[in-house]
Amino acid sequence: MFIRTKPIVNSSRKRVQICASRRVGDKVKQKVIRHVGIADNDSHLDELKKLAEVLLKKLEDEQTGPTLFDVSEFTKKHPSTEIEEQAPVTSKPEVEPSVSLVAIESMREERRVVDGFHEIFGTLFNQLGFNSILKGKHKDVLRDVILARIAHPASKSATQQILAADFGMEIELDRIYRMMDALLEQKEAAQKTVFFATEQCCFGKIDLMLFDVTTLYFESTDDDELRQFGYSKDQKFHSTQVVLALATASNGLPIGYRLFPGNTADVSTLITAIEEWKKIIPIGEVRIVADRAMMTEKNLQFLEEQKIQYIVAAKLKKQATNIREQILSAGKDKSGVVLDQCIGQRRLVVTFCSERRKKDAHDRERILEKIDKKIGKGKNAKKLVSNSGYQKYLSCLGESKLFLDPEKIAQDAAWDGLHGVITNCTDASKEELLSQYRRLWVIEESFRLHKHNLSLRPIYHFKPERVEAHVLICYLAFSLMRHLEFRVALQQEKISMNEMRAALWRVQSSYLREDGTENRYRLPSAMSVTARKLYQVMGIKRIQIAKKM
Repeated sequence: MFIRTKPIVNSSRKRVQICASRRVGDKVKQKVIRHVGIADNDSHLDELKKLAEVLLKKLEDEQTGPTLFDVSEFTKKHPSTEIEEQAPVTSKPEVEPSVSLVAIESMREERRVVDGFHEIFGTLFNQLGFNSILKGKHKDVLRDVILARIAHPASKSATQQILAADFGMEIELDRIYRMMDALLEQKEAAQKTVFFATEQCCFGKIDLMLFDVTTLYFESTDDDELRQFGYSKDQKFHSTQVVLALATASNGLPIGYRLFPGNTADVSTLITAIEEWKKIIPIGEVRIVADRAMMTEKNLQFLEEQKIQYIVAAKLKKQATNIREQILSAGKDKSGVVLDQCIGQRRLVVTFCSERRKKDAHDRERILEKIDKKIGKGKNAKKLVSNSGYQKYLSCLGESKLFLDPEKIAQDAAWDGLHGVITNCTDASKEELLSQYRRLWVIEESFRLHKHNLSLRPIYHFKPERVEAHVLICYLAFSLMRHLEFRVALQQEKISMNEMRAALWRVQSSYLREDGTENRYRLPSAMSVTARKLYQVMGIKRIQIAKKM
């Protein structure tokens, strides 16, 4: 087998394929074993070639013996699918399937089962090595619960019913809870498995780590060692919560996660998370990107002592007086870098953006309108002074007379449109630094996937151990989603997770029984264009004809 790059006629794009040679008579022909993707440019072509090398090695390993990516067990349980790359290369003509005649009026549908999620995500579950996290029956329960979380997130009790009604899988609720207990014991192994899957897709080197935290609140005021009251990003200050720290690569593939008690400050999570991850995963020469909540002297010194590069949003208004004066005196006629200066062993890069200036001014006007309304309604200054967002615009006459201070407003407006990052990467170009910092939107999107697509909350568990296990299940589901998105975007075009989920939900099979006999048949549904693309990306051929069982 070999990798072939084939130009597309009348186009600058190129196909990347894995092929094998075979002799037909006196001629040697090439058969496509796996279509990897179509490259739009040289950079995309290089990425597809690297992916093709990974897939080629996997195919060669499967021909020589067992491998981590063995899917034979899956295909036995799901006979409606075939893994295309496992098909032997042969020149023998295919045998025509036998035809049996059945009267349609004698057929009755026994049940209808959703196949798409187990055929696509189930294959991916095995390929990424997730089937090695747990042993025995726990392994199958973990897979089914994770896939149900992707397809239709719900409580564990509702998940049990969904698996039975829509997927034809009867699993006792106690088995799900026992699996969760076993999974928590393998938390480190699960994190390692996810990391190595990401590392392989990054071709052996993860050079950028995006880091951020969020909060998950409970519909409860009961607290324990994990559920605590703290600063809520969801403004749920009267509910207990936990803090979730997450790290991903620049392409969105997960690197690690860590759950903290709800009263943990954002700035306290970075050091603890990195120290814990370094014990279980080989974080090498990686550059960390984080927002300004992580910019404390303690955090920066820790990263420097560990010889870890970082890019963190700078708190411009807290810089030294001479630096602030340089920033404010810089020209703001057009968008771009206004300051690039080394401060000791660190480097400060400040940019100005006219669009950001408009947004900052608009946000301030909204705040000033709210303040003006509150001042007009009441004369109690103490209710406003406690709000730091209001404080910076207000001055007070006597003990209760408040007014908007034009001088403070003007001072704040001088910073409109300015944003800076501080880094210890003194050799990198400012364009590279700013481009990598802007990748933080990827981890913000990752939190949205957790909270909305996977319904990470509401959390229906109360014991700390079960809360931890629930978050780990969601993290594994998130990993599968990100890996499928990555493969699809690389080999086809980007498809949103909602589109994928809708397409796979409609990939179903009807199980029919013939009246008066014990004959049973499986009738597969038609597939949408999106579903066909997903099956092509995963190298799966779905059998589209009715078959006697």
